[in-house]
Amino acid sequence: MSTLVELSNTVHKDLKLRESCLAEFAASQQLMRLRVPEVGKAATNFPLFFSRNQQDGSWVLSALGSFEPMQNVFVEQGRWNAIYQPVSLQTYPFYLMQSPKLENSYTIGILETSEAFSKDSGEAIFDSAGRASMHLSKAKNLLEASIKQDIDTYRFMKETESLGLIKPIDLQLVFEDGNTQNIAGLCTIDEDKLQSLTAEKMSALNDSGYLIAIHAMLLSIYQLNLLLRKHNERNTHNKITQLKIEVAKDRVAS
Repeated sequence: MSTLVELSNTVHKDLKLRESCLAEFAASQQLMRLRVPEVGKAATNFPLFFSRNQQDGSWVLSALGSFEPMQNVFVEQGRWNAIYQPVSLQTYPFYLMQSPKLENSYTIGILETSEAFSKDSGEAIFDSAGRASMHLSKAKNLLEASIKQDIDTYRFMKETESLGLIKPIDLQLVFEDGNTQNIAGLCTIDEDKLQSLTAEKMSALNDSGYLIAIHAMLLSIYQLNLLLRKHNERNTHNKITQLKIEVAKDRVAS
């Protein structure tokens, strides 16, 4: 398994970004990770959900990009085709990692074996003087800002969980040929429990800025209609004829 290594303008001075790497990566992202400051913008394009990180069980906030694994219907003919692009896509193939040299400090890391990189063609990551390219500079700024945003996102998800606002759901798809598909593992906001909160708790959510994100997540569910339309435009041979949202009775949010 590949591990992150610190990006260096000497060790990696010859690395280039392949021209199509960003679109190829985005095209494979069924779930696109989000941070809470992105929720309002992302809700204008995508249905937004909570899910569990399969590695450590922590909550993850994501935008759904497809009903099919390893696909994203918002990449069309090798181009991103949505108003908003999540930061997790904008920063690819660079990642934030703990500095191997300075304790309690972060640096930019890469997977050296990533197919995003080439030594033959593409956009140079560093110029001849070792200065960062425009894409790397933008990614670095976004990643540095994400440190605080990750903390805010963690607090947002812990707060919604503590208030019992996370509701497990299943998406049930019915196709023209009669086959069905069930997408499990997603959670949304429990609107009934939200409405039952006391005025004090609602005020606290509003003061923290979380109430806006909660309402945006609820409204984003309607973007499932856009996802369905885009799916059917790609799969004319076997379209989805019905989409149901069911409460997942065999799962609990905690």
